[in-house]
Order: sequence, then C-alpha cells, then structure tokens
Amino acid sequence: MAGSDRVVYLHEEIIVTNDDIAQSRVIQGDGPSHFGVGVEFTATGARKMREATAGHVGRPVAILIDGGVVMAPVLRAPISGSAVISGDFTKAEAERIVNGIGIR
Repeated sequence: MAGSDRVVYLHEEIIVTNDDIAQSRVIQGDGPSHFGVGVEFTATGARKMREATAGHVGRPVAILIDGGVVMAPVLRAPISGSAVISGDFTKAEAERIVNGIGIR
C-alpha cells in the first residue's frame, strides 16, 4: 500500500467503479481537524456492494485511486446504499479521496 509498509492482496475482480458512485463528499470526523468521506452508491453500485460485502465483515476492503491502493479499511458492516470511510484524515486527505472516487 502506497506510503506504508502494509501489504494488501487484491482480488482480480473489481466490485464498483466511479460509475457506481452517485456522490462522494468530505464529512466532519470526531474532532475539528478530523475528517472522513461519505459515499453514496447508485442502485447498481448498492446491489454490487451488498452482494460483495455481505460475507466480508471484519476483513479489509481495498480502495484504489488511479490504480493504486490508498487505503484498506476493515469492513464493520455490509455496505449497501452508502458508506462512510472513517479515519484520522486531514481535510486535504479527505478531499483527495473524494476527488479520486468522485464522478468523472
């Protein structure tokens, strides 16, 4: 994973692409300098995520931007229509993620 010594193994199958995302936005985190990313999926994207994540709770989900893994958060619950990527992100880091997974 870029910028760390963590290794993430990926499945060859891509679950969702930018076409499956209806909206992404920066959201306020736990403190004034902590931010996260909110993602809303299209109906097709929600179906794909629900099917892919139903049996994946407790395991990492890789998020790629421009072909590189930028994070692999552990899935807390199955994902359907929307998700929150929480973390100790600065506003600039959250904006970079939103811009990377936003609609193109």
